[in-house]
Amino acid sequence: MKEESHAHNPLTETIMEASHAAEKKCRLSYGQAIVLGVVAAAYLALATTLALSLGATITSPSVQKLVQGAVFPVGLIAVVVAVSELSTGNYLVTPLGAMTLCIHWRHVLRNWAMSYAGNFMGAFLLAVVIIQGAHLFSGAMWGQTWVDHLTKTTMAKASLTPLEAFWRGFLCIWLVDLAIWQSYRVKDITAKFLLIWFPTFAFFAMGLEHSVVNMFLFPAAIFIGAPISWTQFLLNNLAPVVLGNIIGGTFIVGMLYWFSAGLPLKMAAAPGIIASDNPGHRSLPLLAMNLLKGMGVTAIFFALFPAGAAGLSLLLPKSWGIVIPVVVMAYFAIVAFLLSRYGAGCSK
Repeated sequence: MKEESHAHNPLTETIMEASHAAEKKCRLSYGQAIVLGVVAAAYLALATTLALSLGATITSPSVQKLVQGAVFPVGLIAVVVAVSELSTGNYLVTPLGAMTLCIHWRHVLRNWAMSYAGNFMGAFLLAVVIIQGAHLFSGAMWGQTWVDHLTKTTMAKASLTPLEAFWRGFLCIWLVDLAIWQSYRVKDITAKFLLIWFPTFAFFAMGLEHSVVNMFLFPAAIFIGAPISWTQFLLNNLAPVVLGNIIGGTFIVGMLYWFSAGLPLKMAAAPGIIASDNPGHRSLPLLAMNLLKGMGVTAIFFALFPAGAAGLSLLLPKSWGIVIPVVVMAYFAIVAFLLSRYGAGCSK
């Protein structure tokens, strides 16, 4: 009997699907990856706006969280189904491609750089359009209730210690990348919709920290008058959240599933991903090698992007205001372009 298209795949087949997606991602040009990164951030920004819009007038905290969590997943569903480049999803997918030898770890760094730069641009631009252009929250038919809700939500994030932000970012991406992982386990679009919806609902309802969502929320709140500085956003929140997102996606969801599947590798002599029947003799060296390479890529990426942006915000005069994120975007674009030259193509 023919297997139903919505039936889930074995672990190795799921890793094969993700690894093949990683190969396609590393073939994207700089321009393609930046544009798709902007699009991904736009979807999440619109979903966040929808969630906060519906939740602002709900007085019961539990019902408010329920409603906001229920509607936000439309953003991640659009990211996956419509195809775009979301850095937090790439913290899972491209490392899996490197672990299985479909791509090199330098391609992982290239992909993270371009998708992160695109995400930051897209989130910031949508904050400008939504708050300064469309005057959502503060314009006609909105009012102080929506302004207060956006401000309160963002101020709660700004008040987190870096360690709290890190752990909330870690937990968030465990759920978000679980949604991405589950989407690779099925072919049917309806099944993907449901498997993405539940983990994404959980993260948003619990108020966990997603770096790309925060790339939109903080600028939007600043534009609406929240007493938050760009340094508070970039240094105290975004940097630890990104680190938590990477560790959760790469080393928890990705590496644990890869290890559980028997450390499958792409063999040159055979198509697809091959799992060893007896991986014990190579498990520790192979796992250690990928762990070290993954940590190295994480350290370089963190130093160049979230930490680099935080450093710029400390060096630039506070009086520059909105010029600070513009300088940060230009910095991201330049560094991502340079890294795109370093890791171009998929040849290893």
